[in-house]
Amino acid sequence: MTEPYVVPARPTVLPGYLDIATRRRIVGWAQAGESGEPAALQVLDNGRLIARVIANQHRPDLKQAGFGDGRFGFDLLIPAPLSAHERHIIQVRREADGTELIGSPVVLEATGTFDDDLRDLLRQVAGGAQTNDERENILAFLAQIADDLLTDHARAQGGQEQHDHYRRLARRHGPEIDVKPRVPRALLIDEHLPVAGHDAGSQALLSHARALQALGYDVSLVAAADLSPPAGLQHALEAEGFTSWRAPHYASVEEILRRQSGAFDLLYLHRIGTASRYLSLARHHQPGATVLYSVADLHHRRISGQAEIEKRPELHALSRRTRLEECTAAWQADAVLTHSPTEAAWLRQAVPQARVACVPWAVRKRDRSPDFVARRHIAFIGNYRHAPNLDAAIWFARDIWPELRATDVERELWLVGPHLSPHLRWPEGVRVLGHVADLETSVFDHVRLTVAPLRYGAGIKGKVLESLMAGIPCVMTPIAAEGLDLPPSLAPLLAEDAASQSARISALYADSDACHTLGQAAQAHVACTFSADHTQAALRRAILTARQPR
Repeated sequence: MTEPYVVPARPTVLPGYLDIATRRRIVGWAQAGESGEPAALQVLDNGRLIARVIANQHRPDLKQAGFGDGRFGFDLLIPAPLSAHERHIIQVRREADGTELIGSPVVLEATGTFDDDLRDLLRQVAGGAQTNDERENILAFLAQIADDLLTDHARAQGGQEQHDHYRRLARRHGPEIDVKPRVPRALLIDEHLPVAGHDAGSQALLSHARALQALGYDVSLVAAADLSPPAGLQHALEAEGFTSWRAPHYASVEEILRRQSGAFDLLYLHRIGTASRYLSLARHHQPGATVLYSVADLHHRRISGQAEIEKRPELHALSRRTRLEECTAAWQADAVLTHSPTEAAWLRQAVPQARVACVPWAVRKRDRSPDFVARRHIAFIGNYRHAPNLDAAIWFARDIWPELRATDVERELWLVGPHLSPHLRWPEGVRVLGHVADLETSVFDHVRLTVAPLRYGAGIKGKVLESLMAGIPCVMTPIAAEGLDLPPSLAPLLAEDAASQSARISALYADSDACHTLGQAAQAHVACTFSADHTQAALRRAILTARQPR
């Protein structure tokens, strides 16, 4: 088949103008010849004829400017839109003699971006659909394109393209080829992204993420309940070198696991809700990954305690169901992580086949020693959306605080932490601080001691740890002290019922030297376990254990 004839260019200029030249549309005008016939034009792309057009459309602006009846315009939609990835030189010439239009040629540079021309083209195509069948065809096409793009995006993010490239090189040049070692990848899944200083679960998850980073992993996180988290939170995690998977690239955790199939070496499922939903999916889409289930705390033990305190039989049923879920997840995972030696012992007995590892989290030790002489106040710190904390605050304020307040009306009880209902009424001397950005300067620099009067709960209590690591003694119930393995020298910090708590607090409050001694001893005891080095070493051992054949 012969190529279409292209007229050679002439140096003369054709009266008219090339107004618009895009990859899809050519617009302009050309004056008629001496015979009065409208100009027949050729449109060229990189010297190749791509279209013919007659300049005979009505242009009111030309008529107003004195060009006859104004029928000299042309508006051409190019049948096959020009590629955005190539450079195009657009020329418009009169077919009769090759005279080129003023404004011609126009150069369209190659672009790798989704530019305005492409957007306009898609809008025109979509807006031109007249029937449901046409719309369905367009939607199916766009959905397929979007799916392909998302898959390519996920493969690039997951390092699959680079990995496949190295495999091709190895097949071609042999296994001795110098290939940069692949960085192992870890995905941490929780209901929400961790917020520094917000709650014990966040602190533990962030600490383990940092430990995995120190062990050489490329660490990413995803919030199962919120794939559009606040930008500030994303930036805070990215500043630490973490990746946060989110919308619009992913619509669910399952989509991340599926699109990045086989791309992760380690999956960390935080809390039982996450483990129950995603452990089987993780096995299916990431068959080569090590799966860790981090309990945070054994929820069924906390729920059982709440059922006893509140006399609610429906919570006993929930506790039994949760216990079954937790035991099943512990059995299915390659290893189950807990922060508390007490819970580790329970898991080993309840699920003998499980690989149980006790992995703490890092809590920063405060360097300066508190001066207790000038301090007057007491603080209870917690997230009051957590039922044990709210119960403890109400019980302490109602049954213990009035007696303590009676001996010193200047003394205050500070309730520190988020999500405390403003509708609750408190006795005299109770001050609600709410969430504070910095516990050290806002609380630990001002209080003589803290309290943790928990009547039920499970696991390690984060705010107890932070108080002790700041050198501030914390009077706590045995439930609050669970997993800390306090030595006999710290026995004065334990008090179970209201009377013993009141007595312990009064005695400590009256003796600043005892506060100092107990604060220093508690800080030294906790610092031995809850450090970054200890956390990293424990997590490394847990991963090695998880990878051993059963």
